[in-house]
Amino acid sequence: MSKTLEIYYQMEGYLHYCQFTRGMSDMTIKSKHHTYLHFIIDSECEDMRQLTNRGYDLWVEKQVTAGVSNSTINTRTAHIKAWVRYCREMGMEIPIKLPLIKKRHEGKVTRVHYTKEEIDRVLACADERTGLLIRICFDAGLRISELTNLRLSNFKGQKIHFVGKGNKDRESYITVDTYERLMVYVSENGITDALWPGRFGDTCSTDTLRNKMRQAFIAAGFDDFYPHALRHSFATDIQSKGAELLEMQMMLGHSNAQTTERYLHGLDGRQQALFSKYKDGSLKTSNTRQPDRNKEEQGQDTQQTLEQCMGSFSPEQQKAFVEILAKIASVGNQKHSAEL
Repeated sequence: MSKTLEIYYQMEGYLHYCQFTRGMSDMTIKSKHHTYLHFIIDSECEDMRQLTNRGYDLWVEKQVTAGVSNSTINTRTAHIKAWVRYCREMGMEIPIKLPLIKKRHEGKVTRVHYTKEEIDRVLACADERTGLLIRICFDAGLRISELTNLRLSNFKGQKIHFVGKGNKDRESYITVDTYERLMVYVSENGITDALWPGRFGDTCSTDTLRNKMRQAFIAAGFDDFYPHALRHSFATDIQSKGAELLEMQMMLGHSNAQTTERYLHGLDGRQQALFSKYKDGSLKTSNTRQPDRNKEEQGQDTQQTLEQCMGSFSPEQQKAFVEILAKIASVGNQKHSAEL
């Protein structure tokens, strides 16, 4: 067997394990396959048993030069590490030292989401099918891969039952309006199986659906659209209506709450106000803070307030009030002396 072909056989063996033993989704398999093909070329590695940290670094350098984001490099690195661990479990001795591979700094992630009003603006610019794609994603919080694979049999009334990420059985729902529009679309287009048939009878590709939705968002004045933004929009919408974290986790189909927390947009920029509300009521938020006044002005205000109060007292009440103030001052002075 040619040395050059050896690593391709190793790759196919691992992908076969991922697909048929681990049960990974087609989208994950495609992502891994794409990553490994480019890795083999850029690292110039012909056999996983020859893989070194230098080969890995060469691969990363070429990605950085090509303008690949740190986030994407980190995702691809995770694929490489998983492949290395599998090969080692299969008895291969690989010289690369995984602890020396450090995660690249991604910086603050800016996640895009749209309000219901903004979605309505986009829908006004979309054709029937594109509008339906957007409505279903926003109603049900679907991923683009889940949307692409929808079939008529996935729908039971407003309920959608489908296989989600990680081959997990999931269910979600669409609104009455979206369901009625879907039934009209199905009837007018003779849909019997795949919900988004292509030109030659097959299913439209993910890229085709992504581009259709992007054009509608651009027409509405939003040039920052990507499909997962609709899933973030779904999360933000239900959060704004009072959904709790565990409820959002269930509706998004997440395995843990930490993943769901990445979708929380409703509290962005409100940390100071929340701290003031729940921890320290005296904390002034930046948008309501007033300039501090000097002690002399504050003392004048206090004196005026006392004079106004005493003005409404009878002579006897004024005398009693002064005596009370004197006692309070005396106690305060004694406390201050004890602290010193």
